[in-house]
Amino acid sequence: MTPRDLIARYAKKEVSSQSTISYLGFSLADVTINHRRYGEAISAIAKLHLSQQTHHNGGGLLILGPSGIGKSTILKNYIVNFPSFVEGRQTIMPVLLVTCPSSATANGLISAMFDAMGFPIPSRTDLAEKTIKICKLMKMYKVELLLLDEFQHAYYSRTLPDFRQLIDTVKNIMNETKVASVLVGLEEIDEVISTNEQVARRHSEKIEITTFKLEDEDDFKEFRAVLKSYQAALLIPPEIPLFEANLARRFLVASNGSLDYLRRILEKSVEIAVLAEMTQLNQGVYSAAFREHIWKGVPDKLNPFHDESPLRQLDKPGEPFYPWHLKHAIGSPLARRNLIKPIGSK
Repeated sequence: MTPRDLIARYAKKEVSSQSTISYLGFSLADVTINHRRYGEAISAIAKLHLSQQTHHNGGGLLILGPSGIGKSTILKNYIVNFPSFVEGRQTIMPVLLVTCPSSATANGLISAMFDAMGFPIPSRTDLAEKTIKICKLMKMYKVELLLLDEFQHAYYSRTLPDFRQLIDTVKNIMNETKVASVLVGLEEIDEVISTNEQVARRHSEKIEITTFKLEDEDDFKEFRAVLKSYQAALLIPPEIPLFEANLARRFLVASNGSLDYLRRILEKSVEIAVLAEMTQLNQGVYSAAFREHIWKGVPDKLNPFHDESPLRQLDKPGEPFYPWHLKHAIGSPLARRNLIKPIGSK
């Protein structure tokens, strides 16, 4: 039994043909877009990695940016170049990628590190023992570079002691193992590391990955190149090239310059066209995809794919890209009490 079998059995009549079902589940997730921001981040990680291999100086790098801009994709695409391997009887892991859990505790992070290394999580041991074991394991596996993704989760620690213990544990691991480290996350990560002088000093080099901006000529040119790359991977061709200037502006506004939103709009567009048995994608399909995936209650004229759309950034209150984090103390009770201030607060 497969998902397609269930679709054929239970979906509406127009969805049940095998030719239609074969198109469902289409994804652009595996399409790597080598744009300028991507290249700068990969290059910065590689320079840090090379410095570690050469000088063993345990340097650091901070990569931050909004959700959906491709930070995790950068890490996954970097680590694929340095897979684990067995040398004699010993596993060698040049690069360790760990996602900081949403629980945002030192124990949670240590457990995630054991899991990422494929090692059983020690039971009935306290945090200090687990930290010692993970450091020994990293040395045994000859880890050169530690990539910590979603590190902004520390901002959501439930209490100040939890927060301090988490940051101190990260600092202790870095000091003990002497590996290079890359901390990656949303803008809040900058506030998180600023609370610990050693961690902040180690990660003073910073790469900010921003969304594509309509008013920036170079950004818009690069965004059109991204659309051209995605178009080559589509199962259904567009009526007008995606990178045509006017249409590209509409896609940029509709996605807020985020590759994740852009990819999802295009994936939904293919799905809508398939179900309607269309042979080409058009502006009406993109409009429906925006309404279904980005803003269900969008007024027609604010839909970027409406002919009379003002094509402005949709960042006012009630609109999908309103920057809530600039107006409210978000996160845990700790964050709301401003023991750690959110980005944009005064």
